[in-house]
Amino acid sequence: MEGLIGIVEKTRKLEEKAEKEYRKSLKKLKEPEYADIKNLLLRITIDTILHKNMLEAVKKSYEDALKLIEEFEGEEIADNTVLIPGVPMIAMPLDFGTLGARIPPEEILEEYFKEFPETAVIPEEKLNEIRDIIKEYLRLQEEMATLYGKLKEKVTHPILKTLMESTENNEKQHEKLLKKLAQRYGN
Repeated sequence: MEGLIGIVEKTRKLEEKAEKEYRKSLKKLKEPEYADIKNLLLRITIDTILHKNMLEAVKKSYEDALKLIEEFEGEEIADNTVLIPGVPMIAMPLDFGTLGARIPPEEILEEYFKEFPETAVIPEEKLNEIRDIIKEYLRLQEEMATLYGKLKEKVTHPILKTLMESTENNEKQHEKLLKKLAQRYGN
């Protein structure tokens, strides 16, 4: 069975790859008439950077916590104060609520996407390029949502669980937005 840190590292590498691909794609959409598409893809790229850095922080926190455990291995560790399996932490109250991001309903998406350029005004070559970008984004988003689902099942600390649930939901949100974008541009 795949371990937690193995999934974290695999997911981080995928986020890093996605960020590079997204940056390349954004460079191809410089014309002002693609501003709406570029803004949406820019938002997803920013979230990808956040996710990548969050995973680096999870891995570093895990490693630092293991070093601390080694330093104080003789001390009693309560089973219910777990950050990640095998890593103790004092449980803090979560009075700020969840970090979850809602997935917009269809009518909201319809309203949002009606401001995007029509396919008739986009040259065929650029339209095909946009379709390819969307197709690759969808592939990456689906894979990331799957990996965050696995991470969500592995972590036990409520803050990390909430982060993983929220990030998984955020990836699903991206997926829904991209599917709607693909639908608009004939993918």
